[in-house]
Amino acid sequence: MPVETVAAVLHAFGEPHRIEPVELRDPGPQEVLVRVLAAGVCHSDVGQADGEWAFPLPAVLGHEGAGIVEAVGSEVGSVSVGQQVVLNAAPGCGACAHCAAERPIRCQESLDAMTEGRLVTGPTPISGNEGPIATYSLLSCFAAHAIVGESSAIPLPDGVAPDVAALIGCAVITGFGAATETIAVASGSRGAVVGVGGVGVNAIQGARLNGARTIAALDVSPERLENARRFGATETVDTRDDDVVDALRGRARHEGYDWTIVAVGDEAAVRLGVELTRPGGTTVVVGLLPERQPVPIDLLDLVTYEKTILGSAYGSVSPWRLMPRIARLYLEGGLLLDELVTEHLPLEAIDEAFDLSRAGRGLRPVLTPADREHKAA
Repeated sequence: MPVETVAAVLHAFGEPHRIEPVELRDPGPQEVLVRVLAAGVCHSDVGQADGEWAFPLPAVLGHEGAGIVEAVGSEVGSVSVGQQVVLNAAPGCGACAHCAAERPIRCQESLDAMTEGRLVTGPTPISGNEGPIATYSLLSCFAAHAIVGESSAIPLPDGVAPDVAALIGCAVITGFGAATETIAVASGSRGAVVGVGGVGVNAIQGARLNGARTIAALDVSPERLENARRFGATETVDTRDDDVVDALRGRARHEGYDWTIVAVGDEAAVRLGVELTRPGGTTVVVGLLPERQPVPIDLLDLVTYEKTILGSAYGSVSPWRLMPRIARLYLEGGLLLDELVTEHLPLEAIDEAFDLSRAGRGLRPVLTPADREHKAA
């Protein structure tokens, strides 16, 4: 039977969401119905709502979520009804060379489905009064319920609260994985993280766990710089201070960082990340810039100084391997994750949460979509 639920539907870029009833079709053979208990607001959701990238509308956004499995398709074997799961935006197709190499984020079938607003396992499961509604990032968790592919529902151990589980699904895996998987930060190395919001502080945590000697946090927000020290930053730099930043640039050839991780989608931040590395250093770019926005890079850095620029998406490796590891580290006290949640808001307050993200306030606002459906009932 189709499920009637509620969702925050985006009908036009740059306009507020509408909280409205939607219908979800039955799960297909390889799909799962999840009651969404928590959904984090990532800045990528905000950029999408503002029209920074093309996407079919209307749509239900949200790609950072967790919940309880309520129904499974006939061929599902990895999860069962009643299990808590974190939602995975990089399920892959399971058949291509990228999936075989445990790099499902590179899976082109998955990326095609994401671009078209559908699932890898079938058409978009969401519809409204005026017809189909696009699924965002294979998940659409700004809703009280979501239908996702089986590979998008990863079980987590007991003891991980839904709001923490949701953030493992993007902010944590993206930042932590950039440090521990994409470049495998070396013990004793010197590095910097540019942009220390929800993703950046997790890059700091990954670098700390890998034994980095110096972890500089760079940002324009004094609040976020102060937070960064709690997560393991050894020094902080307010990038509004031109004198300090220029001094770092001037020393880069001799005393530059071994690595930098750019965790904000900003042209100047990407350039700064490259400029502050030593010759032979590596810059990892995590933050997404608006579609087709170029970033000019001095070829002296790439050629004469042999610097490397790497892209990193969703932790690089299979979420089925990395997300459970992150959960274990959290339960063992090795990662600070409760501290990432700076606001709990109902689904009706989604545009308020987006404004907090635009303003760079706090680390992660978390929505509680299932509460909205309960009240409506």
